[in-house]
Amino acid sequence: MIDKNFWADKKVLVTGHTGFKGSWLSIWLNIVNAKVYGISLPPQDSNSLFCLSKLEKNLFANEFIDICKYEPLKNSIEKIRPDVVFHMAAQPLVFESYSHPQNTWLTNVQGSINLLEALKSSERVCSVVMITTDKVYENKNWDFSYRENDRLGGHDPYSASKAAAEIA
Repeated sequence: MIDKNFWADKKVLVTGHTGFKGSWLSIWLNIVNAKVYGISLPPQDSNSLFCLSKLEKNLFANEFIDICKYEPLKNSIEKIRPDVVFHMAAQPLVFESYSHPQNTWLTNVQGSINLLEALKSSERVCSVVMITTDKVYENKNWDFSYRENDRLGGHDPYSASKAAAEIA
């Protein structure tokens, strides 16, 4: 059961809030009366869930910031002073990682480090949930799910960058 009292009036920052999963999370957080703040790149098209749901009007703040740029990210976090952070901002596509490996590594690794550094320098203590993927694990082609104690790995830029973010 979800405790709406826990989330009520909590300042919750969602990075990647314009993406599909980030939009759904932001919608859910609004339902439980959290104060939702979003940091993300702008949505890629007008048919995104973010645009179609008109999510922007339900946010306490909506900032289009590239997490690879430390100072704007840090300044935003200092203004928001979140209680909880859901880090969903990433370059999430395996095929895209082959075309643009540098951007994939920069976003998935350095962007995650930037977020953690900005939070570390903040005066406010908060909880952080770092969203990841099963692609961080060495692919064994098993018929069962991976576990947190399985070996990290990945041969494509996306998988390797997400594993590196885990290590960082």
